[in-house]
Amino acid sequence: MRKHLFIIISGFTLGVLFYVYHTFKQEITLLEIVLNGCLGVAVNYVFHAINKFLDRMVSWKRQTGLRLLLGILIHLLFGMGLIYLALSLYEFLYSGYDFFFNNEEMILLKMGILLFCVVLIYNIIYFAFYSYQQYAKGQLLESQMLRKQTELQLKALKSQLSPHFLFNCLNVLSSLVTKDVEVAEAFIRSLAKSYSFTLKTYQSTLVKVAEELEFVKSYYFLVKTRFQEQITLDIDISEHIMETQVPPMTLQMLVENAIKHNVADVGQELKIQIRVSDGFLEVVNNITKKRAGISSTKIGLHNIKSRYQLLTKTQIIVEGESTDFSVKIPILP
Repeated sequence: MRKHLFIIISGFTLGVLFYVYHTFKQEITLLEIVLNGCLGVAVNYVFHAINKFLDRMVSWKRQTGLRLLLGILIHLLFGMGLIYLALSLYEFLYSGYDFFFNNEEMILLKMGILLFCVVLIYNIIYFAFYSYQQYAKGQLLESQMLRKQTELQLKALKSQLSPHFLFNCLNVLSSLVTKDVEVAEAFIRSLAKSYSFTLKTYQSTLVKVAEELEFVKSYYFLVKTRFQEQITLDIDISEHIMETQVPPMTLQMLVENAIKHNVADVGQELKIQIRVSDGFLEVVNNITKKRAGISSTKIGLHNIKSRYQLLTKTQIIVEGESTDFSVKIPILP
């Protein structure tokens, strides 16, 4: 509503000023003021329609000069055509109204120069407002993305800082202290590393793969010590991939899902591998017997998918076969 009100008021004002400036007749009548004001509104709406079309066809950001030049030329062409046709029609309908006087070329030249100045100023102002609007929209979108990213990472943090997980780790630690002091010390260090990484990175959008894998190793040691199951973790990633980035706790959540949903025992070892595959980081595990009482809510996978949607257009790939389960996540520079 405000947009249309602005178009009408500004168009009517320009139309009246245009008419008064030329003073085609010595006597200015109310009817002519209204008609020229309405003509200004019509021209303004045409300019608005042209802008919408050009904004779709030519990007201000990538082709600023071309977009500005096309705007000026097309506005000038359509503006001159509309004004000429409207005033010629008015002159035809009202025989007493002599718009062109006896010097049509001079009048058209003056109209062209004035309209060019108006169109030039109009396009510059429009570019300024359009740039500000796009900047504000970009800032709002970035703010929304950061907020969403933070919310998703907080959910991942809550799952990692689960009191149930900590309680189980402390139970394991209490039994290790009396049985194997060295393993107990290693368990404490791994637990400390896990919580230190979690608390330091939950506000970070991305971390290096090398840092994430150190966290994964600490988590793997805790789980393997706790369950005393036949679980192996194989990491096969080159050095240059270690310098790329992932959202924090992404690889850990995938390893955790594999351990959570699969039983590992002497007769059926759970093998987890983190590797590079076709430009993706892949976490793959063999499928064993499902753990009793564990149902798949896919909250962890949904969290990872949502975070990657905010970072890249490349989607994660989930592949579940009869023998293996694999999740591929995009490699981020």
